[in-house]
Amino acid sequence: MTSLRLLSACLLATATLQAAPLPESQKIDQLLSKDWEKAGLKPNPPASDEVLVRRLYLDIAGRIPTLEEAQAYISSKDPQKRGKLIDTLLASDGYTSHMFNYWADVLRLTDNVKGRITAEAYEEWLKQQVKANVPYDKFVKNLLTTDGGVWDSGSIGFWQRDENKLDHLAYTVQVFLGTSIVCAQCHNHPFDKWSQMDYYHMAAFTYGMDTKSRGLDFKSSASKSMELDKKTVQAMSAAEKKAYRAKMQAEKKAEESKISKEDMAQVKRAMQDVMKPLRYTSAEWQEGRLPSLPADYKYPDAKPGQKVEPKTMFGQDAVLKPGQTQLAAFADWMTSPENPRFTTVIANRMWKKAFGVGLIEPVDEMTDSTVASNPALMDYLTQLMVEKQYSLKSFLRVLYNTDTYQRAATANEVPLGETYHFTGPILRRMSAEQIWDSFVTLSKGNVDDSVDDENARLHQYLDDLSMFLGTVKSKGAEGLVQIAKEGRAKLDANQKRIDEMKAKLEADKAKGIDTTAEAKKLAKEASALRKSSEKDILVALLGKERADDLRQGYRPEKPAQEKRPQVDPKTLASMTKEQRKDFLKNYKRGSNGKDAMGLTSRASEQPSPARPGTFLRTFGQSDRELIQNASDDASVPQALTLLNGPAADVLSNPASKLNQAIAHASSPAQKIDTLYHALLSRAPTASEKAILDTVIKERGDKAVADVTHALITGSQFLFVQ
Repeated sequence: MTSLRLLSACLLATATLQAAPLPESQKIDQLLSKDWEKAGLKPNPPASDEVLVRRLYLDIAGRIPTLEEAQAYISSKDPQKRGKLIDTLLASDGYTSHMFNYWADVLRLTDNVKGRITAEAYEEWLKQQVKANVPYDKFVKNLLTTDGGVWDSGSIGFWQRDENKLDHLAYTVQVFLGTSIVCAQCHNHPFDKWSQMDYYHMAAFTYGMDTKSRGLDFKSSASKSMELDKKTVQAMSAAEKKAYRAKMQAEKKAEESKISKEDMAQVKRAMQDVMKPLRYTSAEWQEGRLPSLPADYKYPDAKPGQKVEPKTMFGQDAVLKPGQTQLAAFADWMTSPENPRFTTVIANRMWKKAFGVGLIEPVDEMTDSTVASNPALMDYLTQLMVEKQYSLKSFLRVLYNTDTYQRAATANEVPLGETYHFTGPILRRMSAEQIWDSFVTLSKGNVDDSVDDENARLHQYLDDLSMFLGTVKSKGAEGLVQIAKEGRAKLDANQKRIDEMKAKLEADKAKGIDTTAEAKKLAKEASALRKSSEKDILVALLGKERADDLRQGYRPEKPAQEKRPQVDPKTLASMTKEQRKDFLKNYKRGSNGKDAMGLTSRASEQPSPARPGTFLRTFGQSDRELIQNASDDASVPQALTLLNGPAADVLSNPASKLNQAIAHASSPAQKIDTLYHALLSRAPTASEKAILDTVIKERGDKAVADVTHALITGSQFLFVQ
């Protein structure tokens, strides 16, 4: 009888919710309901429209709704309004921005690396993949099998992220297969079955990816005409490939033999600095390249230094199809629906994104003994991901349309080691990016459409690099030698001039003369002379205009700053002279301060990651050194930043959308009511109003600032309810 009464109570509670419109969503609710009944639990009560609209905007678009957006949802009588809002948000640029932040954390994207051009192209490529809703399995294949220059695809940034390809393999398996194998790189895993040999077998699949800088590969016009495309080479048998490579190598040696070693050295010396922009801009697959076991390998199954062939760690073997590379076979194996972990891992990641905790925790430390907290639900979600053909938007649409998602959040922390039965989403603090983007919304309103999907200046520079490389290749050894010979007279003259200056400097030093000033002058002039010689090479190759563009390098376009504050004229007119002076001072500080705040663009458009000490890092944005390394721990610097930092500036800035809305309210009580709707998407409760009335009586107009600081530093604003 107890179970019957519990089931009846669950059904009664469900009847007060908006019915789940999708059959897949209803299936999830049914599986959860069975689990509640078995555990003797009741689901959380339904969340109000005020809570739900804020949650949907934060979970899908990564920010709180504007006053207008929240009011439109709350006042709507459309019974399908939740489903329609979910579809609208999933199709928005806000979703692109929010999901980019998510994947940047998972993939450890950083533009603070040696190959910054490649890093920025990688970020742009990722945004485009998210916006186009590229199926997840195809997305992963694109990353694994990318090949060529950054001007071909920014996805090569995936391979450029880690110089050590053995480390890269560990990250790849952890991200996409949810399995931590990093310990096995140096020794047999102490807590799992993986051996060091297993690790090297897996590494053999990806070891052939070369990310070193492009060198000079001279081929005659005859050799170039006989060079076959990659697909043709891949379709050859092993013997045919060997014969083809031997033939091309022989032709290369024959070509190089036509040029004297002195001429070749001259070309390489002249091109050394010229080729620098091409560093960290390519990823080229080399079939047949295999890793060797380390010198300290101590297990009896092989000897140190032995080459290791590719072999999968679990599941089926990676079968090499005709014309396939080992890497392509590995990508097919990894992303196959039959892979025992690939689909489960991404389904579990997306479930955690929607509900706050995974059915399997941690999400990336699965073992053979791992069991989901609700095995039937995990099995169904895995099946659903395949049915949705790995469309993350379609999958998330099902999750957000469940009845369970629209229930009140569980505020109690799940004790370590205990199972959470998903009676509603978990209460969780906003990410650093969500807090930032919410302040952007308070300052500027909806700026989601400002998320860039193409960096015109970056592509112009990439085109220059591609053209430069193509020109170098088209010239060939003979052409480059000729250019070098033509510039040799000037280069020799410049070197002679430098040698003469050095000799004079040494002579003066021997006489005891102070040569400090002369040494600085020599260094400066020598640098100018070398650059002059280098420039002559570039001009001869590309012409003066394109040579100058390449020499200047890539200079990212700075975000446009507003020339003057966009503030309501009535508000500006109502200020005293001193207030206007303070306002303009604060506005300038907000636009050009160390946080580069100004709050004009979303977190996805900021440096990735933000620099230490800035707002985003203060609130726990990942440093991108480890997978999903963000933190939601509270700290004193966070409270100080909210009270005294840029966030406080925007809340007191008359140009912000928030303050313009407050300015239109006629009384302190109405101003505070507007403040509640802007920050929390709701009006104050009766008990809150009683307290606020007392504050207003005591503080008058100053009560607005008091309440503002209390709200933005409180859990109701900072948490996704």
